[in-house]
Amino acid sequence: MLMQTRMKSFINFLAACLLAGFLAACGGGGTNDGCINIDPSRSSSLPSCSGSGGTTTPGTGTSTSGTLTLAMQDSSGAALTNLTPDVPATVNVVVKNANGVAVSNNVVTFTTSDTTGVFSPAIGTALTDGNGMASLKLAAGTQAGAFTLTASSVIGSSTVKATKSYTVSFPVLTTSDIIVSPSTVPAGANASVTLSIKNGSTNYTSPVSVAFTSICTKSGKALIGSPVITQNGVAVASYTDKGCGTTDTLTATAVVPNATLTKSVDIVVLPAAAGSLKFVGVDTTNIALKFTGGVGRPEFSTVKFQVFDMNGAPVVGKLVSFVFSDSNQATTTGGLKLNPATATTAADGTVTTTVSDGTIPTSVRVVASVVGSSPLLTTISSLLVVSSGVPDQRHFTVLPEVGNAECWNIIGKCVMVSAYLADHFGNQVTDGTVVNFTTEGGMIIDSCQTVNGLCSVPLYSSFPHPLDGRVTILAYALGEENFLDKNNNNTFNDGIDGFNVPGDDLSPDIFRDDNEDGLLSAGEPCIGPNTNGTCTTPGDLKYNGVLRIPQQPSPQAQYISTSFVMQFSSSHAQITVTPSPISCTGTSTDVQVTVKDDRNLLMPAGTKIAFSATYGATAVQVSPSEATVPSVILPVGGVIFHPTYVVTIPCSGTATGTFNVTVTTPGGTVTPSSTRIN
Repeated sequence: MLMQTRMKSFINFLAACLLAGFLAACGGGGTNDGCINIDPSRSSSLPSCSGSGGTTTPGTGTSTSGTLTLAMQDSSGAALTNLTPDVPATVNVVVKNANGVAVSNNVVTFTTSDTTGVFSPAIGTALTDGNGMASLKLAAGTQAGAFTLTASSVIGSSTVKATKSYTVSFPVLTTSDIIVSPSTVPAGANASVTLSIKNGSTNYTSPVSVAFTSICTKSGKALIGSPVITQNGVAVASYTDKGCGTTDTLTATAVVPNATLTKSVDIVVLPAAAGSLKFVGVDTTNIALKFTGGVGRPEFSTVKFQVFDMNGAPVVGKLVSFVFSDSNQATTTGGLKLNPATATTAADGTVTTTVSDGTIPTSVRVVASVVGSSPLLTTISSLLVVSSGVPDQRHFTVLPEVGNAECWNIIGKCVMVSAYLADHFGNQVTDGTVVNFTTEGGMIIDSCQTVNGLCSVPLYSSFPHPLDGRVTILAYALGEENFLDKNNNNTFNDGIDGFNVPGDDLSPDIFRDDNEDGLLSAGEPCIGPNTNGTCTTPGDLKYNGVLRIPQQPSPQAQYISTSFVMQFSSSHAQITVTPSPISCTGTSTDVQVTVKDDRNLLMPAGTKIAFSATYGATAVQVSPSEATVPSVILPVGGVIFHPTYVVTIPCSGTATGTFNVTVTTPGGTVTPSSTRIN
């Protein structure tokens, strides 16, 4: 009895457990995420799976909310499980609800375990159409292997997923040999370069970028179009010679799926024949004598030429020889030499030589020739001047364009003042030599720099004006003293050559002598150390120039200077006629006419003075009838000599008349004068 009771209890317990298990499997109690209805005929009145979970099976996802059907197809619509770079997949998903009705306007999200896979659109989502279908493209990435495609969509309150396994594989691609046509490239010509990408024995038709490069393209001696995109598996580029002139190694590189392919070929490029030779230039046209160079005065000059082929392209590797035009050798007068005497053209076709070591002032040109050219290609350089390049006192000249300008009454530009500088040999000084200016009256630009030995500055007739209208202008530059080369060796030899003291021995001081008395006065600027207070510091009794032998460790450059007096002439004339009145007897008489401005200066240069005479209403011819005031440049302390014009007047017997003088300045001011003729 007891045993039967225990057995009955165990059976009841087992039935309860089994029922609980069925209830749990069907959603009874707790969550039902992932529950499955294992009895398709189950009564709908019983608890069911109704949460967010559902099944995920290969190609199909199912839940009580609906289903997703996932498929991969090729372009023909056939099922596809393997992707290649040439064969992408069209991915289709059909979304239906629990009643099997297509769900439209539902977002489907696609993902793949291939991190390099490419969706189109790239965002990896698509919207279902009226048939519940969403589609996109999936292309192979850059890695081979097996991968899982997942599509998911929210149907009602449930996320339904479907998966599909696929593989990615890549063809084994190769390249053909590079074909160059023509196989030998003439200088400056073009060649066609062809390369094919192969998939087995056929061309790989997907576009591939092919990059071409070569030794000569890297150095700028050739050009090639790169990169090139293949067309039906073939890449064609154009190679152009730009002076390569040798065997060039060309390399093609193509990055294909899962590999990088390279192929090389040698291209024979013929060297160019020289077609022309050009003189390019020199870095300086003025060369300092040996041992006399300094800042801005180099003792050498680099001469450059350039060789071109028949097409005008630079030619590399051509041997060029150099000689002086006067000696037809690499050396010439005074030890001047060319180094090197021959040289080879660089990549840009240029070649250079250096002119140096001259000990005698001279002028030379360099002749360049292409060795072995037929006919001989040759050209000549510009003129090179070998000299000291330092101005000396004897060769320093400063002058205005006119010495008596209409500056007193007219404010503004008055005249141009020009400086002319040469060295001991009379050759132009080094370009860029600075000349300084200072003026007693008006305004002058403070300095100029020489070009070909001269430079100019404007003088303006601004205030102040000296009361007498005489304006002292001082110009100065760093230079050297004069000497007499008695032994004619183009250098100064102490104890042999002439150096006059104190005449040639310059003081380090200079001053502007405004009152023209030869002494430093109050208000006159002194330029120099002025050790004695009178701006007359004594010289050192030595020639200190760059031509001194033996050389000074640091040749003393000192001021050379010159001054002149500028007349700020007035526009208003003073006219004096002698005699006055005029007595005219006989056939004619002579009168003297003096014209000067109202400060007793010369009238402005270019002033016209007209002479005429009348007897009543009758005009008679006087001689001369006109005169022009000349330009007169005054030295400091110079005396003005006013010209006297002698005019011959015809006499008329008993009639009286008038002698007229009319003065017209370049600025247009007119001053008349009349004198009675008895």
